Amino acid sequence: MLKQSPKTSIILLLLVLSGCNTVINDNNWPSDIPSKKVFVDGYLNNRNIGSADPKVLDTHLSWIVRFYKGTVLYPNGWNRVSERFLASIDTAKNKKEMATRLRSLGVSIANEWAQDNNVRKINSANVAVWGSALRTSAERNDQQDYISKIEQDVKALIDGTLRANEISYERYYQSEDYDNF
Repeated sequence: MLKQSPKTSIILLLLVLSGCNTVINDNNWPSDIPSKKVFVDGYLNNRNIGSADPKVLDTHLSWIVRFYKGTVLYPNGWNRVSERFLASIDTAKNKKEMATRLRSLGVSIANEWAQDNNVRKINSANVAVWGSALRTSAERNDQQDYISKIEQDVKALIDGTLRANEISYERYYQSEDYDNF
C-alpha cells in the first residue's frame, strides 16, 4: 500500500467531492438563489428544446449552484460578491435598485456560464474579471456606472456581438488597479 501525505489525501478528497453530482430537486434547491425553474427554463430556451436529459440538466443546475454559492476551491460565489457589493451602497433606495439589477445580472451570467464549455459565451475568466472590477467599483463609489457596463457586456456576449476574450479588467478600470478576484 502506498503511503500518502495528508496534503495529498486532502487534495484527492476535494477532487472526488468536486466531481460529485447530486440530483437537485425542489426540496434541496438553495433558498438564497433564484428559483430552479428560472434556470431550467433558461437552459431549455438556450437550446430551443422542450425537455432535457435529467442527468445533463442536473449537471447544469449543479454549476448554477456553484456559481452562486462558490466552492471549496473558489469560495467567492455570486451571493458573497453581491452581498459585499451591496454593503458599499449607502442609501436604501439605491441598494434595493442595485439588488434587483444584481439578481437579474446573476441569472443571465449563471445561465450562460453553466452551459457546456463548447456552447457557452461567458467563461470563468469573464466572471473573475467582473468580480474584481465589482470590488473596484465599490471602492470608487462607481457602482451604478459599472453595473450598467456589465449589463451591456453580458447582453452583447449572449447576443454574440462581443467575444469572451474581449472582456478584461482594463475594459472597466486601468490595469494597475487589478486585484485578482
